[in-house]
Amino acid sequence: MSEDLRTALRELGERMPAARLASDPWLVGRRQRRRAARRTGVAALVAVLVSVLGVAAALGGSGAGTMPAAAGEGVPERISLPWMWQATVEQDPPGPASVLFGGGGLGLRGSDFVDHEGKIAVVGRGGDYRMLLYGGTESSAGDDVQLSPDGRYVADGTLGPPWLTVTDLTDGSRRGFSGPTKDSEGTPVAWSRDGASLLVLEYGYEPRRSDADGQAARLTLLELATGATRTLLDDLGDRWKLRTASVAAFSPDGSRIAATAGDRLSLLDRDGRTLWSRDLGPRRKLAGSGAFTADGSRIAVADLDGCLSGCDSAALAARTWTVTWLDAATGQDVAGPTLTPVRGQALRALGWRLGTDLVAVRYEADPGNGMREGDYWNDTGYWESGRVQLIALRPDGATEVLLDPPDEVWSLDVARDLLEAGAFGAPATEPRPFPARPIILLVAVPLALPVVIVVGVLLLWRRHRRWLRMIRSTPPMTDPPWPT
Repeated sequence: MSEDLRTALRELGERMPAARLASDPWLVGRRQRRRAARRTGVAALVAVLVSVLGVAAALGGSGAGTMPAAAGEGVPERISLPWMWQATVEQDPPGPASVLFGGGGLGLRGSDFVDHEGKIAVVGRGGDYRMLLYGGTESSAGDDVQLSPDGRYVADGTLGPPWLTVTDLTDGSRRGFSGPTKDSEGTPVAWSRDGASLLVLEYGYEPRRSDADGQAARLTLLELATGATRTLLDDLGDRWKLRTASVAAFSPDGSRIAATAGDRLSLLDRDGRTLWSRDLGPRRKLAGSGAFTADGSRIAVADLDGCLSGCDSAALAARTWTVTWLDAATGQDVAGPTLTPVRGQALRALGWRLGTDLVAVRYEADPGNGMREGDYWNDTGYWESGRVQLIALRPDGATEVLLDPPDEVWSLDVARDLLEAGAFGAPATEPRPFPARPIILLVAVPLALPVVIVVGVLLLWRRHRRWLRMIRSTPPMTDPPWPT
């Protein structure tokens, strides 16, 4: 380079304005890249949240997306299916319940591969839906999971210790009780009207029906305040062959107990002494845990007209049940209100509305699921039942449908204080998707991933376009003029 050219370039450089650079341009570049990454991350997070919430709304139960109305103090006029991920009682206690129900579908059972939890739905008196989970054991509300008369507690049997568990719906706490014998199981049969005692079906530990050895079940009285137990009847027959709806019932004052062993119905006192006993035959059954009339003077018996054994689903659906009466003092047949016969696979009495109307659950047959010879059968059990209805049989001969749940509901229990007060038809609420169990992530995130991927690609494309615009908008550098 000549000396003249070097001098010209130096003079030209001195006339150029100084470049405005940060003290550390590399640090500035790193900050800019971090800001761009944060913006991209925030956008992706927003996309994930929007996608998850959208999937949650799409996968919800009936009434998805609607806010609950103000609930009244009573049994709701309608119940809906819970969300698959509905929060548990332990997560967010609903307070005293009006209704328990169980059944099938994702909300009430899950699938064999995901969320198979043995679910029972709890409808709080404020309208909240919460779940009780029993670790894959299919449970039936009103059968092996029972609501206390005031709606505050739920009793359930468990596999192995503890023998019986009672859950407080006001705080989600669980209290376990030990049975009278080691390594036995317990299934609740009936609450006393004051909620202080439980009748429990006790039997040897058998994790599956296929393990059943035919050993006899026992009827046990449990005092909840002390945990004390007393065996009332030693031999009720094979636990898996019992009609659990007809095992036993408390009298209204709790002093007497009607109990079934085979075809024989007996009246016992709380010490297990037999006051009377009589044979009913194979077609007459104790009507349920609410079989005693409101004044305790009569006991309702359900008489079966129709198929008794080896029945297909059509024969089970054609069954008819007629309520007849026994004198509670003597056990003899006695006259009583003439109630309309009920058509269905089974009938289970819950109690008396306003002292006059028999409130019961009517079980329909599960289509295509009849009795198979040699199999264990319980016509109010989880595997045997189809849909259910809550009905009232009035002494004027009318039948009133109090609650007609969705087809996926196969079992039902109602708080007895509301039942006896006639508190039915309260405003219905819909299950809300939140709060939720963590299982929601297993469902929502995989379905949201395609949306996240699309959003990510769009963000990268947008950044690339911005970079291209910046490059194209930068004017090309021109050579400085040569000195003359």
